[in-house]
Amino acid sequence: MGALIRAYDWSSTPLGPAETWPQPLKTSLRLLLSTGHPMLIWWGPDLIQFYNNAYARTLGPERHPSSLGQRGQECWSEIWSDVEPQITQVLTGKGHTWHENQLLRITRNGIREEMYWTYSYSPIDDPNAPLGVGGVLVICSETTQQVLAEQHMKAAEARWRALFDQAPSFMCILKGPEHRFEYANYNYLAILDQENILGKTVLEVIPEVRNQGFINLLDKVYQTGDTHHGVATPLKIGSGQAKYLDFIYQPILEPDGQITGVMVIGYDVSELVYTSQSLREEHRRKDEFLAMLAHELRNPLAPIRNLSEMLTQSVQQDSKMQNIGNILSRQCTQLTRLLDDLLDISRISHNRITLQFEALNIAHVLRLAIETLEDKITHKEHTIQFIDSPAPLFVKGDMTRLMQCFTNVLSNAIKYTAKGGKIVIQLYDMGDTVDITIADNGCGISLEMQEKVFELFVQSEQTLDRSQGGLGIGLNIVQRLVQMHDGKVSVSSDGLDCGSTFSISLPKIALPLNVEQPTHSVKNPNKRVLMVDDNKDAADTMAELLKLQGHEVITAYTARDALDYAESFTPEIILLDIGLPDMTGYEVAQAILNKNMQTSLTLVALTGYGQPEDVQRAKEAGFDFHFTKPVAFGDLKEVFSVPETESE
Repeated sequence: MGALIRAYDWSSTPLGPAETWPQPLKTSLRLLLSTGHPMLIWWGPDLIQFYNNAYARTLGPERHPSSLGQRGQECWSEIWSDVEPQITQVLTGKGHTWHENQLLRITRNGIREEMYWTYSYSPIDDPNAPLGVGGVLVICSETTQQVLAEQHMKAAEARWRALFDQAPSFMCILKGPEHRFEYANYNYLAILDQENILGKTVLEVIPEVRNQGFINLLDKVYQTGDTHHGVATPLKIGSGQAKYLDFIYQPILEPDGQITGVMVIGYDVSELVYTSQSLREEHRRKDEFLAMLAHELRNPLAPIRNLSEMLTQSVQQDSKMQNIGNILSRQCTQLTRLLDDLLDISRISHNRITLQFEALNIAHVLRLAIETLEDKITHKEHTIQFIDSPAPLFVKGDMTRLMQCFTNVLSNAIKYTAKGGKIVIQLYDMGDTVDITIADNGCGISLEMQEKVFELFVQSEQTLDRSQGGLGIGLNIVQRLVQMHDGKVSVSSDGLDCGSTFSISLPKIALPLNVEQPTHSVKNPNKRVLMVDDNKDAADTMAELLKLQGHEVITAYTARDALDYAESFTPEIILLDIGLPDMTGYEVAQAILNKNMQTSLTLVALTGYGQPEDVQRAKEAGFDFHFTKPVAFGDLKEVFSVPETESE
């Protein structure tokens, strides 16, 4: 064929001499002549024909070699009405076409025969052509014998189809690029709730799946030959509930390597999915309940906390009343910690905690934890010994969460160590890690309890009066938070009445180049304060507490009053509740900031909503501080203080 093409007088054709042919045609001809598979090229608007030796054998003496250089329609007039739309699709830039076992009635050896062909039409790109397509590359195979053989295999197919129908999975076979149902077993038909689907395409049977992604997946498997595995994929048919399917799309490969269809195998897992969704919904409602419970309990705790602060400040000469105030404060702190633990365990379980990492001097964090629990330590007359390392040790961690870990473990040591006991906190430089031990001479832990002390809702042996308190979730939170820092926590004890030692190991980092020193603060002159809360008890008690500190305070119970006072009273600090009845605290803050020109105005959110997203929303609304009720008055000191300058 190469010799015939070179010898042909092409100057008499619309193509002109071979040396003037476009490069895409020359490249395609080299490909055509180098392969043993039947291939044909139609080039240009007249569809001038080129073909190779393998294709010449399919033409027969009626068409070879006269077909060379001939127009396609002249050569194939008897089938032109069948193939012309396919050729047009390629020439107009709509992509290639694929035709499997296409029935064509072709004249060969003087006889009109019914023949089956599998062929593809692919565009040959030519940037100089009107639509960017210069011609059509045809790759074909006659499949008449194969098709006839398949027709004789129907009896055998009936046997394996019976096996399909007995399978516990749903199964079907889709043939051709249109994905026509060749077979579907009873379980597949049950999913569709249909019977007469054979010979129809997937879109004809279930048009709803057009926009559900299934057709795209079938096309991809058919075109690439890659198997696809879908897990719990929703299928929506009609107005009923969606069905969830685990399935495999497996390409069907013929002996010659061609993909002729897709086999679908899978299981209906709807019941399992809906059960799982129901459980997730229960967890979501539980989380919402815990958040609302915390909010509702924080509101009454706020005035109790304020009253305990007022009591201790107002009756400094009365030791009995001072003791009552201290008891109120401790119990309020305990209730607040229980609420925080409940919310934390829920957030950690659902991976909703984000750590804010920074370089931390671990000794500084431990000292802050000790200071936080100073009242408890004093109340139980414990001796605290802190043994620091010779050189500063730093870790990469979240200050708030590591403080939470240390105060939780230290609080347990205080709780389970008798009055007058001793607690030793020691830092170790282990090279790659910083190890912290918190050892007490308290009641100890049995060997059995040591194996499960970090499990959720597990506590040491309880007395009938539950004098030690707790929910059994604090150490589980510690373990999870330490693990989020790539650390480890463990416990050891020689048994009951032998004390306990908790060890926390964290990855060590190098000493930072610029270590920030803790800043000191001094109290500002008395301030004008606007206290806004629809909980009258919380508002009034906080206002009285602020007045005891010498501040000038005015109280508002509604958002409207708050806006009026913000304009007439011109406060320097506004303590603002979020859950107001007439407007949200966020809206009040925005309204005040839009009108207020004082750059020194400090906005403080004082609310029962303490989720991380609540803190972020307050920041976005313009609040300078966010405190969750009930807030200890000492925690507000940074609101009423400023950093000390060098001159001070």
